[in-house]
Amino acid sequence: MRRLPRTTAAAAALLLAGTVAGCAEETELTQADQSGVPTEELVGETMTLTGEVQAVLAHQVIAIGAEDTLVMAEQLPEGIMVGDEVEATGTVEERDVFTVDDLESLQTVTDQETAQLYVDRGEEPILVDATVTAAG
Repeated sequence: MRRLPRTTAAAAALLLAGTVAGCAEETELTQADQSGVPTEELVGETMTLTGEVQAVLAHQVIAIGAEDTLVMAEQLPEGIMVGDEVEATGTVEERDVFTVDDLESLQTVTDQETAQLYVDRGEEPILVDATVTAAG
């Protein structure tokens, strides 16, 4: 798990409480993003996320959790599929993963509407250089 600066310790406690209180389907990164913790406090931190694979989008890119947190993996487990529970450990970055140039290739793995949503997402906190393993 990542170590937080003291200034965000209270926010982290609230995030963990949210996980216990019924937000378990969301990743911690998604919860942090929605909690108002400034992204710049997350960028560069190492974080471990656990969640269900929502989409396998491109070579080494998956979306996990209810909010489709994007994970750019060094290598994915062989045979990974939507619905698998995974654990991903990597570094938080904020960037735009997919551009309009990626639309056509995304449409080969998902429908046109979903592909367009990923292209339109813009900059967001994501997990990069991640090690992904089957959870449980």
